Amino acid sequence: MEALVALGRLQARRGDPDASGTLEEAATRAFSSGELQWIGQVAAARAEHAWLGGNLDRTATEAVTGFELAVRAGHPWHAGELACWLWRAGALPEVPAVAAEPYRLLLAGDWQAAADAWHALGCPYQQALALLHGDTKACLQALGLLDGLGAGQAAQRLRRQLRARGALRIPRGPSRATAANPAGLTGRQLEVLGLLAAGLSNAEIAARLSLSVKTVDHHVSALLAKLGVGSRRQAAAAARRLGIALARNGEPSAPS
Repeated sequence: MEALVALGRLQARRGDPDASGTLEEAATRAFSSGELQWIGQVAAARAEHAWLGGNLDRTATEAVTGFELAVRAGHPWHAGELACWLWRAGALPEVPAVAAEPYRLLLAGDWQAAADAWHALGCPYQQALALLHGDTKACLQALGLLDGLGAGQAAQRLRRQLRARGALRIPRGPSRATAANPAGLTGRQLEVLGLLAAGLSNAEIAARLSLSVKTVDHHVSALLAKLGVGSRRQAAAAARRLGIALARNGEPSAPS
């Protein structure tokens, strides 16, 4: 399940049309299981996907359900993230005291402190999401982070926002090829990395992507070399820095 949610988030942030199907499958599994951990993760992922497409209000009911369950269970990261998506949709009933600090700071209107908190945690994608609530200078900083992470869909959305503000000299961003390949990875290597970061073995990744184990072995070796790391654990940490994967239980990874 975690691999499926991580893959769906990656696809959504890159603007991959397969994101809808991936997240729909994750939602079906999560709500069938009835487990809070998965319901919270999937509800947040689907809310993010809807926001990227300009349709956040369409998932408000699902997000409210996940939010209420997360608050009841006292889960700071799920409750905080879902609270922020509901806030962006204008549907947040109240700021939950249980929410993790970076989310509480943003909900209190202190986007700079929230961005600083995410930076300290080593979470550049979340840092960018906080910065885009600031002034034009902050939004341009967020744009640089999103471009660097290969989060093309989020970057395009922010460019439209900046143009609407009348901002001048908006960076054009990376070329199509570069945007599709953060850290120089191919699309397939990004998928493998997301699943590897979620803890899947090469055999499990092969089954998930309908590849041979030997092919996955080659992809893993290539992505380790491109990332300049020597272990799967280090690759997983790199994936989180790129905004490709979530840490366990929806919590951000510690800065490395």
